[in-house]
Amino acid sequence: MENLPLHELGLVRGAAEGHDTRYFGSLLALDRHAGLLLRAGLIAPIPADTQRDDHCQFYEATAAGCDFYATHLSDLDERANGRANAWGDHPQLVAAARALGELLDAVELTTDVTEVPTAAS
Repeated sequence: MENLPLHELGLVRGAAEGHDTRYFGSLLALDRHAGLLLRAGLIAPIPADTQRDDHCQFYEATAAGCDFYATHLSDLDERANGRANAWGDHPQLVAAARALGELLDAVELTTDVTEVPTAAS
């Protein structure tokens, strides 16, 4: 089985579906899993005291996150229900993980190129 970023995919999926933590059994590492998605621009933090008409508590999908969801995660079958870490080696998730990896690589490349050189570098 491939080492898939199931929690990250679950967070994007949950945020796009209006329930950011739906696919998590525990919230202990939620922020750690969110870090990659925040850098990629797929989710954004919800400001404190924001009134919402959905079940998102911590993160919401950005326009890019909704597009990623529509392209890669919207048609998952019953094998990808419940907690994200139990989704297993689902073929559609493998493709979504690869797309997420490519997106993150592009973000990292852009960050490296746009860094301002300092006197120490």
